[in-house]
Amino acid sequence: MNTPATVAEADLRRSLPLFVYGTLRRGEVNHTPFLGGRFTAVLPARLEDHVRCVGSHGYFVVRPQAHAQVEGELFFLDPAEDRATLEACDRLEEIPPGELQGAWYARRIVTVWAAGTTHQAWIYLDAAAAG
Repeated sequence: MNTPATVAEADLRRSLPLFVYGTLRRGEVNHTPFLGGRFTAVLPARLEDHVRCVGSHGYFVVRPQAHAQVEGELFFLDPAEDRATLEACDRLEEIPPGELQGAWYARRIVTVWAAGTTHQAWIYLDAAAAG
């Protein structure tokens, strides 16, 4: 099963692409304000051993679940803006400044499949399931 990296591990590896599965995807309401023009490439991608569902707050979340997969998009963030972009996305997901976990979401590192290979990427997981 694909196990997210710990917070300490994640803090050392901020320059990673971002895997999105909900309102940050192209064509969705939060894409342009938070990611529009702030990436150099995007690929269709999937996260294995996880499921997308609606969290208790009424928005999509991703939780570990064996033999399931989540389809999404992998954004390679503009290196000149990657930290600011992630901080803006953290605010959207109500993660306090300087933290990687809030009440609803936790930003973690996972391995996703895109273009026939694996990539380490940030994701916003369900905080209750992120550990």
